[in-house]
Amino acid sequence: WLMSLAYLSEACARLADAEHAPALYEMLRPFAQLTVTIGPVLPLGSAARHLGLLAAALGRHTDAAEHFEAALAMNARMGMQQAVARTQLNYAELLLARNGSGDRAKALDLLNRALDIARELGMKLVLEQALALKLRVQGVPTNNFTTSVDAVVAVAQGEPTDWQRHAAPDGTVTILFTDIEGSTVLTERLGDRRWVQLLRSHNDIVRAELARHGGFEVKSQGDGFMVAFQSARRAVQCAIAMQRALARSGAQHPDAPIRVRIGLHTGEAIKEGHDFFGRNVVLAARIANAAQGGEILVSSVLKELTESIGDARFVNARDLELKGIAGTRRVYGVAWQEETECQSAKQGRPDETLG
Repeated sequence: WLMSLAYLSEACARLADAEHAPALYEMLRPFAQLTVTIGPVLPLGSAARHLGLLAAALGRHTDAAEHFEAALAMNARMGMQQAVARTQLNYAELLLARNGSGDRAKALDLLNRALDIARELGMKLVLEQALALKLRVQGVPTNNFTTSVDAVVAVAQGEPTDWQRHAAPDGTVTILFTDIEGSTVLTERLGDRRWVQLLRSHNDIVRAELARHGGFEVKSQGDGFMVAFQSARRAVQCAIAMQRALARSGAQHPDAPIRVRIGLHTGEAIKEGHDFFGRNVVLAARIANAAQGGEILVSSVLKELTESIGDARFVNARDLELKGIAGTRRVYGVAWQEETECQSAKQGRPDETLG
């Protein structure tokens, strides 16, 4: 009965159904101190959260805030972190709608805390909703998010980086983006708990290689990373090391293989100054989005800077039209498979050049 009331209340609130909200509110109010569960063991969190949703739908902002505060306290006391994150998101929505003194600052704080929990627990829907709401508050456009790379770019754009601090002596910075291909489908197939384990393993691998190769983590969001390097060569080496480490991890867990796409570009941070973000970061992001899972793609500029060193092999050149970038751009794949992998992959494909 309580579970049914909770689900009806959430649907009513999302539909802004002011006609049925009062009756549901009165039916649910006696259970405000209880926790809603599915069956005997799966908690949805405090019933006070659902009362807060209904009160918000009725325009009773003060009552809604009190219910959300009560829900946050109960959910935290019970250790129900997923319910905490959902309540923080709903409470932030209420505060932004109310728009009273101090509401915006408190809403941003709630959204930041919800994002931390959502990232930690792999709550993709809450992560996307909280991120989109935070960026709208900061005045950053949030339409057309299709990958984690898009989300990372949007967040970084709202929190500008001093690129000159990360520039090489020649004034260049190399930007690397990573993104897990098909993460939404993978989450649905594996379930939240297994996905969280997989995401943590992926993040540990990425960060270990960044530390080993001198990369600076500009921003991470969901399953995507944005990294800056002073050295273009070390950036390419890092990308190769990431793919190899992820491939080894995938071989140990064949039930949940992760395929990561990586894109890189080098630009002149000092020369281009404040225009660096728009010109170069976006280009690196578009190159990453154009890559396939398990592929490393680099711009022609980066290839020219590093090919003379001879420790990277560039393959499969192609010209691409990249969203938001005028004209076509030539990109190159980077061969990263170790020798034994290459020999195995060549069987049955004698005429192809592996990337």
